[in-house]
Amino acid sequence: MAEVIHVFDLLDGRRPDRMGGTVAIFGSDWFLRHRALEVLLSHTEVAGDAIRRREGDQSQWRDIHDDLASRSLFDEGGPRITVVSSADTFVTKNRAVLERWAESNAEDATLIIELDSLPGNTKLYKLIQKYGTLVQCSTPLKKGSRDTPDDRAIQKWVIEWGKGHHSVILSVKQANVLVDRIGAAYGLLDSELAKLALFANGKGAVNDEVVHELVGGWRTKTAWEIAEYIADGNMAAALEQLDRLLASGQNAIGVSAQLSWYFRRFGIAAHLIEQAERLGGKPVIATALEQAGFYRYSIQEAERHLRRIGRARAKSMLAWLRELDLRLKGSHSQETRARMALEEFVMRLA
Repeated sequence: MAEVIHVFDLLDGRRPDRMGGTVAIFGSDWFLRHRALEVLLSHTEVAGDAIRRREGDQSQWRDIHDDLASRSLFDEGGPRITVVSSADTFVTKNRAVLERWAESNAEDATLIIELDSLPGNTKLYKLIQKYGTLVQCSTPLKKGSRDTPDDRAIQKWVIEWGKGHHSVILSVKQANVLVDRIGAAYGLLDSELAKLALFANGKGAVNDEVVHELVGGWRTKTAWEIAEYIADGNMAAALEQLDRLLASGQNAIGVSAQLSWYFRRFGIAAHLIEQAERLGGKPVIATALEQAGFYRYSIQEAERHLRRIGRARAKSMLAWLRELDLRLKGSHSQETRARMALEEFVMRLA
C-alpha cells in the first residue's frame, strides 16, 4: 500500500512510485493543491488534448469516463489524463463509480480529482491508496498533535519556495517573521515573497528592516484591500484606506510594492493579448490573465477588473508603476510628496 505524499515533499522533489488510475489531491489549501497538480502534470510528459480539464460541480461521470476511455483525433497514442477540479460534490454524487474506477487500476488513463477533503476511513481513499496516488495538501502538524501547525516545516517551505520561485534568500529568522505575521496562508505567503523579491539585492538577500516593514498583519490586508478598491473603481474607499495606512506609519514604498505586485499582472496580460493579436490569433483574456500570474480561482474577478480598467490603461500600467517607483525613490521621497504620488496613481485608474 502506497504512502500518502505530502505536498511539501512533492515540491521538494519526491515523486510517486506510480500515478495509477486515480490520483487524489486533497487538503484545505487551494494554493498548495494547485502547485501539487502542476508538479504531477509536469512529470507525466502528457500534453495537449491528452489532458482534459473539468469542473466538478459542472460535470457528469459519463463525460469524465468518455474523456478517459476515448481518444481524440490529435492524441499521440500515450496515456490520457482528466483533471476534475473542485471535486468534493462530484465525489459525493459519484462515489460508487469512482470506487469501481479506482479499483480497475487503468494503465493508460489517469483520473486526477482535486478536492478539499477526502477522509481516510472511506473506501475510496483506501482504494486510491492501494492502486493510485494520494497527495495531502494541508498544513503539516506537529508530531503527535491533531491541530497544532508545524511552524518549522512551514518556515522551511517559505525559505525553499522563496529561493526557488522568487530568487529571494531569507534567513530562518526572516522566514519566522512571515510565518508569525501571515500564518499558514500559502497564497498570501507567496505574494509576500514576491513583494520582498522587489527589494532583494543582487544576491537575493533582503535586510531585516525591509522584512519587518513590508510584511505585516492588518497592514498587508489593508494594502490588498486598497488594490481591490482601485480595481473596482471605488476610489473614495481606496483613498480613505490609503490615508489610514500611511497614518499608521506604513512606508510609502512598501505600499507601492504591494500595489505593483497586484497591478503589474494586468499590464502583463494586456501585452500578452496584444502580442497574440499581432501574431494573428484570437486572444483569450482568461488565458492571458493566468499566464500573467493570476490564480485560476480569481480569473473571473480579474477579467472583470481588466475590462473596467480598459486596454489603454492596462497597456500603460507597467510604465506607470516604474514611474511611481522612481518618484518615490527620488523626487517624491519626502512623506507628503510620497502620499501625493500614490494618490495620483490611484486616480489614474478612476
